[in-house]
Amino acid sequence: MHTPKFAIIHLLILISLVLAVREASGVTIYRVGMPFSVAEKDSLENIGTDFREISWSASQLVNDLELNSLQEEILKPNFFDAGANIAAGTLSRDGWVNIFLFASENPELGKVLIDEDPTTSYTWDAIDPDQFANNSFGWGEKQPETATFDLGGVFRVREVRFRPLATHPEHFVEHFRIGISEKHRTGGRGSGIGAAFYEPVLEVMENTDPNVIAILNPPVETRFIQLQVVRVSAKEIGIAEFEVFGGGFVSRAAYESEVIELDDNASLGAIRWSGRQDPDAKVDIRTRSGSDPQPEVFWEIRPEQQDSIKFLRGGGDLTLSEYKRQYDKLAKFFKPVESRNWVSFDTENWSFWSSTYSFENPGVDILSPGTRKFFQIRADFSSTVEDGGQIDYIEFETSAPAVRRLVGEIFPIRTKVGEPTHFTYYIKPTIRSGDSSFDGVEISTPSRVMSVDSLRIDGIDQGDFSWRIQEDGLAFEVDFPRKLEPSDSGALVEVVFNTPLLREVGTVFEARVFDTAKPDEVRQRVSPGNAADEIESDQLSVRTSLSNSLVFSPQISPNPFTPNGDGVNDVVNISYKLLRLTSAVSVSIEVFDLSGRLVKRVYSGQDPLGEYSHPWDGTDDSNKLLPPGLYLYRIVVGAQSGQETSSGILSVAY
Repeated sequence: MHTPKFAIIHLLILISLVLAVREASGVTIYRVGMPFSVAEKDSLENIGTDFREISWSASQLVNDLELNSLQEEILKPNFFDAGANIAAGTLSRDGWVNIFLFASENPELGKVLIDEDPTTSYTWDAIDPDQFANNSFGWGEKQPETATFDLGGVFRVREVRFRPLATHPEHFVEHFRIGISEKHRTGGRGSGIGAAFYEPVLEVMENTDPNVIAILNPPVETRFIQLQVVRVSAKEIGIAEFEVFGGGFVSRAAYESEVIELDDNASLGAIRWSGRQDPDAKVDIRTRSGSDPQPEVFWEIRPEQQDSIKFLRGGGDLTLSEYKRQYDKLAKFFKPVESRNWVSFDTENWSFWSSTYSFENPGVDILSPGTRKFFQIRADFSSTVEDGGQIDYIEFETSAPAVRRLVGEIFPIRTKVGEPTHFTYYIKPTIRSGDSSFDGVEISTPSRVMSVDSLRIDGIDQGDFSWRIQEDGLAFEVDFPRKLEPSDSGALVEVVFNTPLLREVGTVFEARVFDTAKPDEVRQRVSPGNAADEIESDQLSVRTSLSNSLVFSPQISPNPFTPNGDGVNDVVNISYKLLRLTSAVSVSIEVFDLSGRLVKRVYSGQDPLGEYSHPWDGTDDSNKLLPPGLYLYRIVVGAQSGQETSSGILSVAY
């Protein structure tokens, strides 16, 4: 169902474009999810805007999304009515049931417990009375039989039911426990699957009812649930059906789109969406872009050469779904020893996932870098029992790039906080014959620009230029006296402007070029790189300088880091040296998102001369894991000479 506010605003935007221009806009809109309405298509065709419609792909569901909703072209987390048996869909969600048997777990035998067939059951055989009497442990209790369930997602569980075959009610369970766990560990009874790792939430010691209805009060949220059957007699025990009831939304769900191949390398513009986010729920949308069709690199071990290479059966050309179907079936000796090395992220050709887009604010610029040919979208849903979210569609704009390549850098790259500084922005274009080219540039600033002092093209001052500040005051635009031509390919464009830098953690000065005759086209973003040989920054970010001579050398390792709980690179260490101190000084370490919002105070204390290192596990001040993306760290030292800071970028990846 469309959220009226989003849908109406979007339609009004399209109608205004129709009234403003009738010729081809040069813009292509890609929409994933609910198709365009007839009115939307008519509006787009009237302004010459091309569009593509892409369905949500069931093969790319990551976790806990409602499959049936895809038929309606919407995306939403699983919701269960209070009377729906959650366990029945365990296998369809890639969950499992393990029965402990003969010092190992068997995932096949337990399937009869959730097959919704009352005529099938799993049976623990009767035990010889003498053997039963002697099979006792020091605390006086027989080792329990266990059935462990991975429900395939985190669910709210308020009730568990199980029963023997109707033809054998005497096989009922007399003594049982129900336990839950956040994570399942494999191993023998004493090293992983037993009661030690499953927190008991209910125990019934003298049950006489074949039809067990176990009420959990209060309800729990869990993915892993274990039934522990304690033998109090030597009789045969059987269970025909095991059922789980809860009701409400799953607490977390996620989706990754297929890699979307654009018509060609394209400038990425605005991203919009339509949907619903209930008051106590959260819908996080992120993007990434790439220059090849596969964000992951698959590796295969070569025993003879004793090395690992890109997977010989396709490598980077495999889709993730193909990898799961084909590569996971290979024997382990065809893969690297460490499972984390079976597949790795392609950092050379793909960007990391962007910061989260605010769901309340559709129609913002795409944070992922252009100019790229491949694009991917991710959505994460965080829900309560009653409140969830829904995405009808996500769409984004692209245009053919104005020129083949744009690199830029800024100078100086250090300045003092709050002090007006004259910056020079260098842009070097690569222009091919047939490129539409550009005659304007937009440069973002951390505060209102004070002046734009000069424009030079290929070393020649351009006196006849104009500039204006954008309405929000956080960017300015410069119109050139002429459009650049293929003969200007490689020529240096220099814009000199004056603005203070207010943010202590540093600022990225983004820029986009545009054609003033084509106001509707997506503006092409400038990428950091070597634009001017005499400048060695190769970057578009500016940081604050240390005010005095304190030696302050931050080291970040590893960067990026992956706090996914696998025990490898889960923590980043922020290290630094303090020199030439006669007494302890105050030191604080803080992490910010790219909007400048403080997300974590990693450390605050008094440090004397020496070397220090403080870990950060990727959580915010509420101990919740932050989404993958780029973050800014700031180290502040309070010395007698004043406050000194150092900052930089941290990368969080999963």
